[in-house]
Amino acid sequence: MTRTPSLLLLLAGAAGCTWIDDAERESRAGQVDDDGDGVRASLDCDEADPDISPDEPEIWYDGIDGDCGREDDYDQDGDGYVPVEFVGLTTLKVQGSGQLEGGDCDDQDPMVSPQQKDQWYDGIDRACDGGDDYDQDGDGFVPDAYVGLVTMYVGTSGMLPGGDCDDENSAIRPDAVESWYDGLDSDCGGENDYDQDGDGFVPDEWFEVAGGLPSGDCDDGDAAISPAAAEGWYDGIDGACDGGDDYDQDGDGYVRTVDLGKETEGVAGTGSLPGGDCDDANEAAHPYANESYGDTVDRDCDGGRDSLRLRGVDGFTWLNPNTPVLVEAGTKVYLSVAVEQVRTPSSNWFDSGVAMTWDLGYVQNDASVVGEFAWAKSATDTNFDVGTAHAFRVVDETLIGVIGRVGTNFRALAVEAYPLDTSTGGQATAQSAAPDDAFEQADVHMDAAGRIFGVGCDSGANGVFTYMRIDDIATSSSASVHANETEGTGAGADCEFVDGAELSVVLASSSDLVDVTFDADSSAPSFTYTDQGSGWVTGDVDAARGTAPEVISLPALHAVYVEGSGISAFVGQAMDEPASASAIQLPTGDYLIGWVNADGTARLALGDDASGFAYIDLEFDGAATGIALWADADNGMVAITTADEVAVGIYDW
Repeated sequence: MTRTPSLLLLLAGAAGCTWIDDAERESRAGQVDDDGDGVRASLDCDEADPDISPDEPEIWYDGIDGDCGREDDYDQDGDGYVPVEFVGLTTLKVQGSGQLEGGDCDDQDPMVSPQQKDQWYDGIDRACDGGDDYDQDGDGFVPDAYVGLVTMYVGTSGMLPGGDCDDENSAIRPDAVESWYDGLDSDCGGENDYDQDGDGFVPDEWFEVAGGLPSGDCDDGDAAISPAAAEGWYDGIDGACDGGDDYDQDGDGYVRTVDLGKETEGVAGTGSLPGGDCDDANEAAHPYANESYGDTVDRDCDGGRDSLRLRGVDGFTWLNPNTPVLVEAGTKVYLSVAVEQVRTPSSNWFDSGVAMTWDLGYVQNDASVVGEFAWAKSATDTNFDVGTAHAFRVVDETLIGVIGRVGTNFRALAVEAYPLDTSTGGQATAQSAAPDDAFEQADVHMDAAGRIFGVGCDSGANGVFTYMRIDDIATSSSASVHANETEGTGAGADCEFVDGAELSVVLASSSDLVDVTFDADSSAPSFTYTDQGSGWVTGDVDAARGTAPEVISLPALHAVYVEGSGISAFVGQAMDEPASASAIQLPTGDYLIGWVNADGTARLALGDDASGFAYIDLEFDGAATGIALWADADNGMVAITTADEVAVGIYDW
C-alpha cells in the first residue's frame, strides 16, 4: 500500500471547507481515519502510517508491529524467546519489546524453544540446546539404532558414533573406563560386570547379583583361572579355583621334597605341608600311607614297594620305652609300653604303663587322632624302676595289664584292671625279695569267672618264675593277691599264658621250651614243667591270640610252633638273629610274625606253613628293642620301640 497525505490537511486546503473547533475534533478523534487505511484511529496502532493497521499482514523481524498485534516483532511464534541474532532489538510502539531472551531455534513453532523439554529421538531439537536429539545424555555417542539420523536445527547432527548402551547415563559409553562390580556396563562392552575376565564365572561374593553366572572364580582378572580350567600343577597358582595346594596334586597332605615351603597364590595356609611325597599323582602314596604288600607301589615312600616305614608319633617324648603291646579293646586300638619316662601332649609320667589309642576305622600314624591312657601311672619320679616285663590285654570288655617293677630290695609284679564301661578298677601287687634281677617278661590273663592271673619270669643268676592270682580286682581299688608263688627252678627269659583245655604257661628258657601246668583254683599251686624240645635256643615266645590254633613264634629257630603239633614251618632267613618276637593270626588265616634282631633291625613274615612266607623289611630310626603287631580285616599296625622312640607303621593286607 502507498502511504497517502493526512486527511486533515486535505480538508484544510479545500475551498469552502468548514472549520471545526478543537473540542469537536477531540470528541471525534477515535472515529476518524487520518491515514486513510480504512481503520478507525481507535483501532489503528499508528494513525500516521496507512501501512500499519490490524488489517495489514505482519512482516516479521522489521521492527514494526505491522498488524498492531502488540507482539514483539522478533518472536514470531509468541513463545517468549527470539532467535539469538535479534536479542535486544525493539519493536516500534510495542512497550517491553527488546527484552525477550534469545535462543529460539525455530521461531515459527511455539513448541520449539529453550523452555521446552526435549522429546528425545523424534529428530527435533525442541529445547534449542544444540544437542543431537539421538544423544540424550550428551556423551558423544548414540545408540546403534540411531546412527546417521539428523536432528532438525542441529547442523552437526547425524555424525556421532554409535555403541551407547545407556543413553540416559553419560558415564556409560564405549570410550569409558570400565568400573567392575558396580553393576554397570560402563564401556558398553556387553560383558557381565561381575565377570571381569569373561571366563563365565564370578567371585563368590557377587553370586547373588551376577545374573545367573556360576560362582567360584578365585581370580577374576585372569580368564585362564576358573573352576572350569584345568589345573597347571606346581606353578604356584590355583588354576582350577578348588582351594587346593598347587604343590599337592593328589591332595594327600604331602608335597614333593623339592616343593617344601612353596605357597599357592591366593590360598591361605599353603606352604606349610610336609614333604617326602614320592608320587604326587597318587593320594595313596605318601610318607604316612599304609603300605600294601604285593603291589607295585611304594605307598609309604620309604624307597621300597614292600618295605614298611615306621615313624614316631608326634607329641610324645620317650625315655626307655619297653615291650610294646598292641590290642584291640572296644572301639579302640591300644599301643601300650612300659616306660621310664614319657611326656605326652597333656601329661608327664614316670616308671609307668602308658597306652596310646586310636579309634577303630581310623588307625593312622597321625598325632591329631592319637589319644593317651596311662594305666599304671606315677606323676612323680618313683623309688623303683620298670623293666621289660609288661603285658596288656582286653578280656570281656576289661582292660588288664601287668608290669614288672624293681627297687633296692624288692621286685614286684603289679596288675591293673579297668572295665571299659566305667574306666575304674583296681590294682594288685605281688612282690618277691630278689632285688638283683628284674623280670624280663610278664603276661596277664583273665578267666571266665573274672579272676585275673599274672606271671613274670627272668633267666638271670637268680632267675625265677612268679605266679599270682587276684579274684576281685575289677571291683576293688586295692585287691588282695590270693596266690603268690615263686618257683626258683622255672627260670625263663619269656613266659606266656596259653588258654587251652586248662590254663597253662609256655616258658622259654635259654635252651628249652617248657609247658608249665598248675591248678588255677589253688591258692598255693605247684607247677609241672614239661620240656617241649631240649636244645632249642628260644630267646622269646609269643602266643598269637587269633583264631585256633594258637601260634608261638620261636624266632631264634626261625620257626612257627603250633601248640600240640611241634614245628610246622620255618620262617626267617639265615642272616636273622632274632632277640624278641611278636605273632598274630590275621582274619585271612595267614600268620604275621615280626621279630627284632640282635643288631636292632626288624622284619615281618606274612603267610602260612602251606603257601610259605613273604618278608617285609621294617624301616625306622635307631635300634629296635621290641616289636608288637595288630590287625583287623582291612589293615594292621606294627609298633617298634627304641631307646627314645615308639614308632608305628600301618599296613594294608
